[in-house]
Amino acid sequence: MSEVIHKVEEQSGVSIHREVPEKRSHENFDVGQMSSETRAAFVRVCKDGPASCTDYRHVFESILGRKVVSEILK
Repeated sequence: MSEVIHKVEEQSGVSIHREVPEKRSHENFDVGQMSSETRAAFVRVCKDGPASCTDYRHVFESILGRKVVSEILK
């Protein structure tokens, strides 16, 4: 889905390294391309409940990208 950008900030002799998801184009936010599984997970998480851990993971993967979520949950 998305790639990760490595940012380095220099502050008074200290380097701060951050990895952030790469900016995506507007085509990646077309809900017409969203699967019914993803749509249902979003509804359970944001509206109806009760959402499972799997629903939350599915929603975060659709926003951040599967690779980023997997890296965070190592």
